[in-house]
Amino acid sequence: MSITFKKMFEPTQLGTSLATIFGVDAALAAGSTFRGGRFRLVNTSANAVPVELDAVPLGGSAGVANQLFPTNKTVPANDYLDVDIPTLKPGDFVQGKAGTASVITVHFMAGAYYSS
Repeated sequence: MSITFKKMFEPTQLGTSLATIFGVDAALAAGSTFRGGRFRLVNTSANAVPVELDAVPLGGSAGVANQLFPTNKTVPANDYLDVDIPTLKPGDFVQGKAGTASVITVHFMAGAYYSS
């Protein structure tokens, strides 16, 4: 088994419509996974902001079945929320949106590709 560490994406701000934040390369070898993922959602506004994150399987779409927390979850004003990302297979991806555009920044904190 090998482990590869790298920065998976640059910090990105959420908009008010679902958009892909991170995707696992579909070309990875069979049996590969992304594990131990953690993203930080930073709220730079003076108001609490509702957020949504979805871990979507290859060929799927965002929805209640793959939301990482309830839809009424908020990031407190001038604060952050760390989110653990479930194990993802090649082609799976994470999408997100916020109740207010351009005030929630998503940072990659941890995670690695594992291959067998």
